[in-house]
Amino acid sequence: MIETINKKLVIVNREAKLHRYTNDSCIEAGAVFYNLEKTIGCTYLIYMYENLLTNEKFVYSSNWNWQDLLIGEKLINHCPIFLTAFNYLEKRNNAHMFIPWYLSPPTTKEERNVCGLRSEFNISNGFGYGAKINGIRETLAFGGDVKDFTFYQNFIATPNIFYATLYKLRTNVLQKNKQTLLSDLIKINQ
Repeated sequence: MIETINKKLVIVNREAKLHRYTNDSCIEAGAVFYNLEKTIGCTYLIYMYENLLTNEKFVYSSNWNWQDLLIGEKLINHCPIFLTAFNYLEKRNNAHMFIPWYLSPPTTKEERNVCGLRSEFNISNGFGYGAKINGIRETLAFGGDVKDFTFYQNFIATPNIFYATLYKLRTNVLQKNKQTLLSDLIKINQ
């Protein structure tokens, strides 16, 4: 199990400027998900790009109903997976981490409720990635079937699946907001 921090972290607050996308509003990202669904049995895919300075968040999710709860109802603030990753990233200026979801078990009633709800959408046994650099945080996570306890091993055995997906989602989701994000990327590279 990964060390957790007792600090209460708020990932999405009332002031967040949310830009939310689904398979219908970002067709290219949807195509990436459908390919993963066919090839490795992926049941869920989420990509989030955040400008921590402006509180803008660009979120693609393959499941609108779950995204509405996770992001819209702010259950993300009680998700043990996001909390583990983001607390780790908070302690560092520039960092990234990969995490099989089983390494981040729920420790509170709220976290157990989030995990229970997530599994009702057949999202489980996943693998996630988080990175933070120069005021930008990026997340990519893949969920598998609740009965597929080895789903996360797809990414250990074939890391190109992860890197290809990150590149495609980053490109397609961020293309939806070129102007805003172009200035962010320029600042990051300076």
